[in-house]
Amino acid sequence: MKIHTIVCLAAVLCACACATPGSKFYMLNAMQQTGQEVQPAVELQELSICVGPVLTPDYLDRAQMCVRDSGNRVRYAEYHRWAEPLESAVSRVLVENLSLLLHTARIDVFPWKTAAPVDYQVRIMLIRFDGEPGGQAVLKARWSLEAADKDIPVFDAIASIVEPVDARTYEALARAQNRALEKLSRDIAMVIHEAAAR
Repeated sequence: MKIHTIVCLAAVLCACACATPGSKFYMLNAMQQTGQEVQPAVELQELSICVGPVLTPDYLDRAQMCVRDSGNRVRYAEYHRWAEPLESAVSRVLVENLSLLLHTARIDVFPWKTAAPVDYQVRIMLIRFDGEPGGQAVLKARWSLEAADKDIPVFDAIASIVEPVDARTYEALARAQNRALEKLSRDIAMVIHEAAAR
């Protein structure tokens, strides 16, 4: 009986010592309205915009946040995870940001769900979306803008955005990645604004 009690107690102590910490989950958030956004022409509010598809490389297609240790080496933060798939998060935030920047509610994620043709479609392929706590966050993406009346994209570019991470925490890394995505949103909004004004 005593031996059984000792074995059980040892097992409990071992389990406590080996217990893994709880995971923390992070979200990308839409930008906040500041009142300093450029007011587009009234007719731009009637534009319909489809965001997507947003494609991510396989190395980013996982819940764990990706940390770039060097040019060729990455690691995954096992207990620091995205709260939703990265493709979904990027699509959602871009829709919210572009809706705010262009003052239009006629915007949705790919695939377009209405019978009426979309005026513009934004396609995005993430190349990098990683960083390092206390270092830098990097967003690199190829994106294009297609118009309903054009056979070829009206704009096609590779964006490289670097944001400093202001603390050695994963929350600070997520905030920096959020700022990088906001900058990409502003670039896309500017191109749509210029294309629609022609």
